[in-house]
Amino acid sequence: MSKAPSMPMYWDAYLADTTHLTTEEHGAYLLLLAAMWRRNGVVPDNDRDNARILGLTVAKWKRTKARLLQFLVVKDGNITQKKLLEIWENTQEKIAVNAANGAKGGRAAASKIKDLSQANAANPVKPKSTIPEPEPEPIERDAKASTKKPPAKRGICIPDNWAPNDVNIDHANSKQFTDEEIRNEADKFRDHHLAKGTASKDWNASWRTWIANSIKYGNRGNSGNRNADATSRAIAFAGAARRTPSEDSF
Repeated sequence: MSKAPSMPMYWDAYLADTTHLTTEEHGAYLLLLAAMWRRNGVVPDNDRDNARILGLTVAKWKRTKARLLQFLVVKDGNITQKKLLEIWENTQEKIAVNAANGAKGGRAAASKIKDLSQANAANPVKPKSTIPEPEPEPIERDAKASTKKPPAKRGICIPDNWAPNDVNIDHANSKQFTDEEIRNEADKFRDHHLAKGTASKDWNASWRTWIANSIKYGNRGNSGNRNADATSRAIAFAGAARRTPSEDSF
C-alpha cells in the first residue's frame, strides 16, 4: 500500500492543460500518475513495464509516451511529473511531523497515567461505602414572593412654602388665567391642603384638578375670604407642626 493512500487532484489545472488529449491518452496519463503516486512519486523508465501498467502494447505506449512527454520529467532512469512529485514530498513531510507529534503526545499521556497510578498506590485512601453522600438541601422558596406586588408609592404633604412652578403656571395660562388669578388660586390651593393635611403623589396633577374645579364651579381667581379665614390658617400651621420631617421632605 502507498505511504499516502489519498492523492490530491487539481482538476481545473489538469483539464486546462490536457484538452488536446484523446480519451485513450487521458486514460493512459491518469493511470501513469496513479502508478507514480503508489511508487513514491516515480515509475521506472521501462517501456515494457509501463505498457503493462497502462494495458497498452509496447508500440502503442511509445506513441502515447511521445504525446505525454510535455507533462513528464524523465531523469535518472525514472519518469515523474513535477507537480505530483512536489505534492508527494510535501505529503511525506506532513506525515512524518504528525507521527512525531503523535509519539510525543502518547509518551506524555502514558507518563501522566503512570504518575497518577503511583500517587494512588502511595495514598490508598478510599471513601467508606457505608457512609452515603449527603443530599443537597432543598432550596426553600417563598411561593408568594413571585406574586408579591411592589409597595405603592406614598404620597407627601404639601410644603408650607409651596408655590406654583413653571409647569403649573403654564397650565393655568393655557386655561386663560391671569397672573393675579394664578396667585389667588395658588394661595387657596396651598392653604386648603395645609389645612386638610392632604398627602399627594403628584402635586402637579393635584394643581391641574384644582384649576379644572375652579373653572367648573365659577370661582376662578376669587380670593374669597382666604385672609379672613383665621381658623383655616391655624389648622394649617398646627398640622404643619405635627408633621414629621420625613413627611415634609420630597
